[in-house]
Amino acid sequence: MAPHQRRGGSICVLIVPGAAVRRYARPAAESLTGRGIDARLLPAPGEPGIPADLRGYGAQLARQISTAAPVDLLIGLSVGAQAAAVAAAAVPPAQLGRLMLVSPTVDPSARTTSRLLGRWLAGGRLERPRLLPEQAPDWRRAGPRRLARVARSALAVRIEDLLPEVSAGLTVVHGERDVITPHAYAARLATDHCGRLILVPRATHSWPYADADRFADTVEAVLREDVLG
Repeated sequence: MAPHQRRGGSICVLIVPGAAVRRYARPAAESLTGRGIDARLLPAPGEPGIPADLRGYGAQLARQISTAAPVDLLIGLSVGAQAAAVAAAAVPPAQLGRLMLVSPTVDPSARTTSRLLGRWLAGGRLERPRLLPEQAPDWRRAGPRRLARVARSALAVRIEDLLPEVSAGLTVVHGERDVITPHAYAARLATDHCGRLILVPRATHSWPYADADRFADTVEAVLREDVLG
């Protein structure tokens, strides 16, 4: 069997990006494609024409997964992790192999607008300087109203309430320098729901931005254990 082939065809990985931003995750998706994985970077929650409500996005994604070929790994980044969890809780077990939550939001201690904004501002100071110029065009396209709707939805959707309904295997990924998602919350999501926690040294909340190779290595390790066996 080829490195990234399973019975029935190529391994399929879907990636849900963060709040109305997509281009920052493109290199990470391309790194998987370059390794022979069928990796698809989905539209971002809140971008024009795409649901800004994370439950609505997740429900739409669940319908798509349920009527297509099985997905081996569904990855959610930041608030995309919330939308991915909504989808994973709704799909038939045979349609999804594993769920991977990267920098999952929002932990209970930050579920107010002011606290979440404070976390994002603090996190922004740790990111690479070129991240904001890359994200700004996507945010301008979405506009402040759609961004506000994503933020309100992020405060309302609780991953810990969704995971008991998820039959897929769980991996939670936490960046060592992520101050938006605390380590304790990421660890609790994994331990409380029989999942695995992966700590990424030196990574911030925006991971896998500017770290495509390490992202691909991490995904391959998850696939090797859970898909290739």
